[in-house]
Amino acid sequence: MKANLKPADSKARALLKKLQALVERGIDGERIQAQKKLARLKARLDFSAPDPDETPDLFFGVFKPSAKAKRIYAFERNEFDVANSVKWAIESATKIRCLHRDKELLAEADPATARRLTKIADHVANSFRTLLGRFSRVDGVSIDDRGAFVMGLYDGMMSETRKIGERLPSRPGVTKAPKGKKSFVPRASGLHVHPYTMAVSLGKQIRFSVPLEQIAAELDAVTQKRLPQELPPV
Repeated sequence: MKANLKPADSKARALLKKLQALVERGIDGERIQAQKKLARLKARLDFSAPDPDETPDLFFGVFKPSAKAKRIYAFERNEFDVANSVKWAIESATKIRCLHRDKELLAEADPATARRLTKIADHVANSFRTLLGRFSRVDGVSIDDRGAFVMGLYDGMMSETRKIGERLPSRPGVTKAPKGKKSFVPRASGLHVHPYTMAVSLGKQIRFSVPLEQIAAELDAVTQKRLPQELPPV
């Protein structure tokens, strides 16, 4: 994951593909120059999100409202954060009003739209559940890190990530370092990366229907790199 880089737009992605082709098939100096330009491009822009031209946006298309609310999904009682994330995502992306009724999520949508929203809700909810399950089993992760992780998944999925210099969500059990230092000192968690930062790129991939196994594998790889290394015995 790359922090503080501007997301690559369609023009940058087109240039990336052109440079990659030159690196693979160019000759002599042409290939060398392409490698240098490719390195500079990747240093300036974030290409971690799936290419919209190659992967479908979960919320692409027309969503039609209705005066009557229809059931589109059901959650367990302990999934309030996942349930709210699904509700807010649908309302924000489609402008279809949703409401919770006990464990069920209802949407004021016409029948065809309601069926599509059921598939979207199932995709998002199962993605969040799977990633939360993998994240909670990582050594050093505190139960208090769940909120920041869910927020990162949601913000990444909805392209609402924190701007450079904007404070990340607080982590219970984490205190500020002594005056004069910008870092934070973890108390309750042994994870040496903020859960929000870790989750953002995963959330982007959920929106573009990247296979869940691929997203989970990325989470596993990142957590292994970010966990503190065990000190050798003295």
